[in-house]
This record gives sequence, structure tokens and C-alpha cells, in this order.
Amino acid sequence: MGSYGSRIVFAIGVLLTVSVVASAAPPKQPTVLMEEMSWTEIRDAIKSGKTTVLLVSGSIEQHGPHLPTMTDSLVGKYMAQQAALKLGNALVSPVMLVGLAEHHLGFPGTISLNFFDFISVLTDYCNSLADAGFKNIILISSHGGNTDTIIAYAPRIAKMLLNKADVYVATGANGPDDARRRKALAEKYHVTLGKAGVHSGWMETSMVLAIRPDLVDMSKAEEGLDDDAFYSPENSKRNQLKGFAVGVKPYSANGILGDPRGATAEAGKELLELNIDELVATVRLLTKP
Repeated sequence: MGSYGSRIVFAIGVLLTVSVVASAAPPKQPTVLMEEMSWTEIRDAIKSGKTTVLLVSGSIEQHGPHLPTMTDSLVGKYMAQQAALKLGNALVSPVMLVGLAEHHLGFPGTISLNFFDFISVLTDYCNSLADAGFKNIILISSHGGNTDTIIAYAPRIAKMLLNKADVYVATGANGPDDARRRKALAEKYHVTLGKAGVHSGWMETSMVLAIRPDLVDMSKAEEGLDDDAFYSPENSKRNQLKGFAVGVKPYSANGILGDPRGATAEAGKELLELNIDELVATVRLLTKP
């Protein structure tokens, strides 16, 4: 055949192989995550009625020696994604990965914004989402350090976007009611309030085990601050504010506020489903015509 003929045969073989691989490629699956969509897909989704967008404000901060620094952002994104699927008329904005985490800066890996930059980024996110055509912007805090600031500043953002988009906060303030809810859940799973914890403890570790078990090193899970009185409804808000002021390290050398030992993915799935259902109900209530 000769070298020329061999090259032609080789080229035809390559083209056929590429054609077969291309035809075998699976079709793109539907998604509610904007970061996985093209701009035309987002445009068409909004035109079809998906005019609500869920914006999660997370954090990159230490979560003890056993959980990843992305824990808050990971859990928040997962819950928003599942909520959007249940809502049917919503998409999920890319998460604000970095938040207000100054109280965790004593541990390597924590990244924190200052208050003014946080508010500026949050405002820019909302402006961009409104410009895209979303009519309901739902702010969700998956990190306790962000919550009070979002609640306080959301009315100002809402005023800026008046007659363009409505802005709502779907996360309640940290306080006695939140502590009572956490206590009830702890009793349901037969763990103490201190063990359940508020940061990297039994509850949060269970949820991460349910979402990304490959990111959890239970061999390094150890007891942190697990004093029931510290997390009680009458003390929770006061201790949280003090922790924001002096940092987590004086309370817990390993960064754990709780005790993650014995956490399970099964419990995590139930806790996540409970939180997702509550989020869906809240969004429906807020956006009800």
C-alpha cells in the first residue's frame, strides 16, 4: 500500500474512533446549579419560570482535625441544591465560599473577609442575580458567623433592588430558639446537647458523612468543648458573641465545639432532610404571591 496509503487508513481510523467516542458520550444532565449551566441554559430556565435563586453564604474555616475547611459551604450548597430540586422553580447561585470567620483565624486554613468586604461581595452577588432576571433572591447562611450580618444588611440590599427583585433571608437568627431546636434533635438521637455541638460536633459531622464521607477522617475525630451548659438556650447567644470576640481557640484547642465521635451518615441524612424540608417551606412562604 505504501506509506501514503497507510497514513490515509490511519487517519480514517482516527476519525472513526473520534466519531464513536463522541456518539457514545452521555447527554448533559439537567442541573439547578448555575455554575454547571451555560448562560443560555440559565436564560431559558428563567424564562421558563425559574425566577427564584438561592444564594448560600458559607465559609472556609477550620472544622477540627477530622472535617474539611469547606464544611459550611459544602453543607449549605447541598441543602440549597436539594431544596431547589424540590421547589421546581429555583436555581442555585454559586456559593459565597468565604465569609466572616475571624474567630477561627487561630487555625491554619481559615480564610476570612472583613465586614465591609463581605457586605460588598454579598451586594454584588445580589445585583448580578437581579440583572440576570431573577425576581426572588433568597439569602441562606450556612455559617453562624455570617447570619446576623446578613439579617441586618438584607433590608438595605432589598431597597437597592426595589422594583427589580425581592430579597429575602431564609435563615433565622442564632439564639435561644435555635438552641432549643438543637436540644430537641439531640434528645431524639440520644446524644447530649454538648456532644451534638455547634461546630464540628456530632450533628455536623454526621451531615458531612452523609454528603462526602471521603472528606471525613473519623480516626481523627476527638472530643472538643462538650459542656451541655455552654450550649443551653439561656447561654448559647451570650457564649456565641463572646466566642466571636475572643475566638474559638480559648474554648477549644482542637477547634471542635461538640464531640463528633460516633457520628453516622444515617443520622446525617435524616438531619439534612429535616433542614431541607424546612428550607423549602420557608422559601415557599417568603415567595408566596
